[in-house]
Amino acid sequence: MDQEREQHRRTYQLCRLGFGMLSFALLVACATMILGLVGLFFRPGAILWIFRTRLWHWCDVPVVWGSLLGTYLLWGRWSDTGWQRRSGLLLLMCSCDAFLWFLEHGGELGLRLSEVGHEWLRMEIGQALGWAQFALIASLSCDLMAHLGVEQAPEAGKSTRSLAATGAVVWFFYFLEQTNWQAWPLRQRQLDSLESLLLFLGFNMISTITLIQVTALSVATTRQAGRMVAEMDHEDQENDLFRAPSETDFDLLSVQHAEPSSGREGSDYRGNNNDF
Repeated sequence: MDQEREQHRRTYQLCRLGFGMLSFALLVACATMILGLVGLFFRPGAILWIFRTRLWHWCDVPVVWGSLLGTYLLWGRWSDTGWQRRSGLLLLMCSCDAFLWFLEHGGELGLRLSEVGHEWLRMEIGQALGWAQFALIASLSCDLMAHLGVEQAPEAGKSTRSLAATGAVVWFFYFLEQTNWQAWPLRQRQLDSLESLLLFLGFNMISTITLIQVTALSVATTRQAGRMVAEMDHEDQENDLFRAPSETDFDLLSVQHAEPSSGREGSDYRGNNNDF
């Protein structure tokens, strides 16, 4: 029984660490997405200056690698078949993101990769993977929270997955409309129509909202897993026979020692009265 409890504790600890790394990566992605939308609509000077810095160029590092490491920690944590399939598929998608990241930054890292090209296609493949990753992270987060006793988790996961599916459909129409299918490699057309502009704004807004919801679910799952680990540690401390005595134990001992002494004083006092 103790071995099973320790196994559950390690599982919760690894889930807390995995979702914690995912939460960090998603928070960075939220910040970059919001800054990108602010720069797109308002174009303030400070945001445009950030876009030209090296920090902005490398801001995808914690997103890609944090997601990959966090997903790896979640993979195989539970024996449930559904968890294994979804976490394995998410790990495969994060590995594809890492491969695309190497193709983009390989030259700057000195890897001397040959010119791959297909920038538009690679960018849209990453976007397509992002919608599926949103749904998988939301599903895994809500499954663990439901296991930990959060009643609203299944409904929250369902709404987030529905929003991700809607955004994926809007993005797919945008991809079909914006791709120049007459040339190879595939290239992007100009936003020269109202339909293209509406599709572009639509899928970007849905992507931002979905990203915020998935981030909130991941952060909540991290907190719930940490709370479970803390409760298990507290229960083990309470059941530890060799723990140090607390202040209440000292108070109890002092009261127990005081009662016999007070009884003896009373008997002595009564004895003195009898002598008189």
